[in-house]
Amino acid sequence: MKCLLMGLLLPLFLLPQKKYYTVGEVLKNARQLTYDSVTVKIKGYITGKVGRSTYLLEDRTAEIRVDIADRFLPGKPFNDKDEVIIEAWVQYEINKPVTLTANRPVTHD
Repeated sequence: MKCLLMGLLLPLFLLPQKKYYTVGEVLKNARQLTYDSVTVKIKGYITGKVGRSTYLLEDRTAEIRVDIADRFLPGKPFNDKDEVIIEAWVQYEINKPVTLTANRPVTHD
């Protein structure tokens, strides 16, 4: 009985965790990610604010603009040295820059 239970539960622990994308991967695969309506999860640093709700997100590979609604911003203040985790949809249109739109609260460690 224990072997059967372990056999059934073990695959649940081996499922892959949600993948973190780099900004470079998002830019490279933007068309496919848009069509698949995938929520991407990115670790990076918010380095600036360029509009009312538009921020620059940067990691070691590239920089991208992210639209973050006020309700998704963390309650605790952060700066450009704090790594944040953003879950967002990819916005891709021909002849326009790729952007992200946050669809879950921004978190940081």
